Amino acid sequence: MDVAANISLVGLSLTSLCLYLAQIKPTGEKNKKESSSVESQSKLLTLQRIYLPAHLLALFSDWLQGPYVFQLYKYHGHGDKEIAVMFLAGYLSSCVFGTLTGPMADKYGRRCLGQVFCIICGLSCLTKISPNFYVLLFGRILSGVSTSCLYSVFESWYVSEHKSQDLPTADISSTLALITTANSVLAITAGLFSDFLVQGLSLGPLAPFIVAIPCLASGLILISLKWTENYGSKTSVLELYKEGAKIIWSNWPIMQIGIIQGLVESSMFIFVYLWTPTLSSGQEKIPLGKIFASFMLSIMIGSLIFRFLVKSATAQRILSLATLVFLSSTLVASQFASSSDSLSKYICYVAFLFIEISLGMYFPSIGTLRSNLVPGSHRSTIINLFRIPLNLLTVATLLAIKSGVVEDRRLVFGITSVFLTGACLVTYSIKVEEKKNK
Repeated sequence: MDVAANISLVGLSLTSLCLYLAQIKPTGEKNKKESSSVESQSKLLTLQRIYLPAHLLALFSDWLQGPYVFQLYKYHGHGDKEIAVMFLAGYLSSCVFGTLTGPMADKYGRRCLGQVFCIICGLSCLTKISPNFYVLLFGRILSGVSTSCLYSVFESWYVSEHKSQDLPTADISSTLALITTANSVLAITAGLFSDFLVQGLSLGPLAPFIVAIPCLASGLILISLKWTENYGSKTSVLELYKEGAKIIWSNWPIMQIGIIQGLVESSMFIFVYLWTPTLSSGQEKIPLGKIFASFMLSIMIGSLIFRFLVKSATAQRILSLATLVFLSSTLVASQFASSSDSLSKYICYVAFLFIEISLGMYFPSIGTLRSNLVPGSHRSTIINLFRIPLNLLTVATLLAIKSGVVEDRRLVFGITSVFLTGACLVTYSIKVEEKKNK
């Protein structure tokens, strides 16, 4: 697997470089096709310089924890069923407590909740020091809350600031694609760096979690010093929930976005739980950091494909393509996930790379659609309401694994294939509605 990971890293790096170079415009052409004024471009760059460092530090700290979280629980002596309970607690936490972060961000400020993210995530990292199951469980609960903040508050802050400065709406999709690409670079770096810490320096799987803490502290300082506060609706949290639910219920395109997000991202979270045991079963040691880095390179390729396609295709059509690729790759994985021979592992690995490519296209696509359809006054609330069904689907699947009802990984991938089939159908059906909302 080490050789396969090295080959994929080289191949994916060259592919992403070619895609990047293909999108660089000659200076003359760029000047001819400039759609925004020099002043608006200057304002956009200023806003990005304020926004990106803090958000990317937050993402980097999150990615540092990704490759070795499953392995850390094993290192502390916990079995697969106990680990499933901890993952389950994280998703339940995100579903129950995490959904409060959206209304609280709208009411008390997105900057404030960005600061809360840095503090809670830092505390979650500290709990990893203890081998005690209940301390780790508490850390996983904190992680669920911080994840909800990370994937709703930061985007909501940026979109609100972008619109308040009367910047071109079209530039939102370019910023979201830039975040996805930069996020991939950070994730690749995090994967390789975590491998260096754990295997190169033999510091053990706890090291990446400790290194994440100063990154979070730096992000907290940047948010505190650089960001201005912005709000959504300032009504009570309960009223925000009611109003958000009313908006979703009365607006079918927004409802469709929520259904797609629930089905696709629950499949993604189940994949996050499955990829390590799928590739490591029957093998003593595999390069988790390198494999993780190759996944992130694949996400970068997906985001570069999005940036290329968005010039001539709608975000909805790219989203349709992304969900179709995710579904096809999952169906392939479902055929080989429980086999222990080397060929099956390599087939699964390639399928996983295509899953990550699809996610690289998915995130800027769904983010663009959300920015067009979801009202700014309730943006954080609605994004977090969308997380309820995705967490419930993830929790139900993990409960089935933990209870022994579903033990065969092929069957679990088969279940996510059903989710993704539904997502493909809903994605295809929003074409007309999206055009009307442009």
